[in-house]
Amino acid sequence: MPDFGNLRRALLREGEPERVPPFELSIDRSIKQQFLGHDVGSVEAEAEFFMQAGYDFVPLTMGIRQTTRGETTGVMGAAPAQTSVLKPAEAQYNPFEEGTTTRMWAEEGEGIIQTQADFDNYDWPDPDDFTYENLDLLGRILPEGARVIINVGAVFTASWMFMGMESFCMAIADGSDLVLRLIERVGELQKRVVANVLQYECVGAICMPDDLGYTTSLIVNPNLLRKHVFPWNKEIGKLVKAKDLPYIYHSDGRVYEVIDDLIECGFDALHPCERASTDIARVKQQYGGKLCLCGNIDLDSTLTLGTPEEVDAEVLERIRTIAPGGGFCCGSSNSVPEYVPFANYMAMIEAVKKYGGYPIDV
Repeated sequence: MPDFGNLRRALLREGEPERVPPFELSIDRSIKQQFLGHDVGSVEAEAEFFMQAGYDFVPLTMGIRQTTRGETTGVMGAAPAQTSVLKPAEAQYNPFEEGTTTRMWAEEGEGIIQTQADFDNYDWPDPDDFTYENLDLLGRILPEGARVIINVGAVFTASWMFMGMESFCMAIADGSDLVLRLIERVGELQKRVVANVLQYECVGAICMPDDLGYTTSLIVNPNLLRKHVFPWNKEIGKLVKAKDLPYIYHSDGRVYEVIDDLIECGFDALHPCERASTDIARVKQQYGGKLCLCGNIDLDSTLTLGTPEEVDAEVLERIRTIAPGGGFCCGSSNSVPEYVPFANYMAMIEAVKKYGGYPIDV
């Protein structure tokens, strides 16, 4: 049975929970279909999968990401949807299967907002008009011990997606106020969304997915983040803390330079501690008393190119070295895309069950 209280203890670093919680925010529909044996995509199927796979929560996307990424139902890892911000690109994304699939990508060059007129003319959503019906539904169908983790975030990411990465960076270099107005508009919108979702009793935590880093460095100067992005995270964090809920940050890449800033914003946990860019043992040693660490099972090689036995061994090693004392949730170092062999995904979640009981003795 799900036990969100166990996950909450890990996220808030309240000593050692009963077991290491498994943790994923996005799993490709093909993995979920293989697990359940039937089609997925609905909120009901999302709940069925996450409960049967052993998680204590169901992730649900709300806010501007529903507009920019086409995640209208809130189900992450669902079929891609074209939006005004994202465009389709067909390629063989899964090297283990013949044929091509379609993914949606933001414009690298020029996005849909280049001028103040573009900004003014864009049909900005009203947070009160977002569909909260699926949150209502999850509140009715989830078992008593489960909760919903709301993915909001994207204060930085949605802003550059609207402009296109090149235009966004050039505007920063030119000192354009348009970048700042975009960040402010997105931040205001997301704050109102969080205020709305916090009214639902089934919400157990808020996650802010907002990729800040490449493998070797941050994408932009940290001073821009400190001056214009992180203040919104801090404001949203005050709302979350007023409800006494865990506050989670997701960023790919190397974010050492701003971990102290994230803690100052009120975040309790950092996901996904990407293997290629993050020495999780170093972060645990330096910040273990201040941050729960989530993820870190290698997506570049072990989960994608390794064997189930190698996945099992990596989960064992991570639990042995990082889980003692609590403050660790085990999962992939990003998400579970379609190019993770199903047997490797199963090996990961089974290994977490096998080795994750406290006290850690493996």
